[in-house]
Formats: sequence, structure tokens, C-alpha cells
Amino acid sequence: MLTTHSPVIWTSEHDELLLVEVRDSIDGDVTAGLRDVLAWAVDRYDGVVVDLSAATSIDRAGLSVLLQIQERAHLRDSRICFAEPSPELMNALEALHAKTMFELYGRRSEAMARLREPA
Repeated sequence: MLTTHSPVIWTSEHDELLLVEVRDSIDGDVTAGLRDVLAWAVDRYDGVVVDLSAATSIDRAGLSVLLQIQERAHLRDSRICFAEPSPELMNALEALHAKTMFELYGRRSEAMARLREPA
């Protein structure tokens, strides 16, 4: 099992999927590192689950990164979905009118099961 981490971003391999855990706000302080990790992930894995349970907020820079990575995954025939968004993050996504832009799951096990299904 591959496992890497920074103070804010943790990754772990689960069979053919990569789990990326974001453990802080998704804002200008972490967007460059998050973009790099997620770009690496969708370039190497058929499926990526981003666990947002500890992400308490998102700003426009963070939203832009998630949208860019979602597009990158699509172009590379990879799949990405987002799991367990915190209530604070859901409120922030609603405020940015972005809640429906992502494939969101209430539990990361649901997201992983979805990515294991044929596309």
C-alpha cells in the first residue's frame, strides 16, 4: 500500500484506487500542493476519491483547483469523486453556487464502491 502525507494532504492506495484526504481548508495556502497531488493522482490511477471530511471551507482558488482536476481526470479517462464533505464545506460550496458541480458522496466507502463499478 502506498501512503504519503503532508500536514494537510494524505494519500493512501486502496487496490486500484487512490484516496486523498484533505485535512484543512481548501484555500490559497494549500491549493498549489493540492493541485500537484491531485494531478499526480489522476495521471496514475483509474479512480481517485477525495475525502473532504476535515476540509472546513473552500475559497475560489480551491474551487478552481477542484474543477481543473475534475477536467484533467476526464481528459485522462480517470474518474474522481469527492466524499464526506463537512457541513462547513457544503455551506461554502452552496455559497459559491458549486454544490452540483461535483460527484459528492456522503461516505467514502460509497465513493470507492462507485469508482469500482464499470464506467
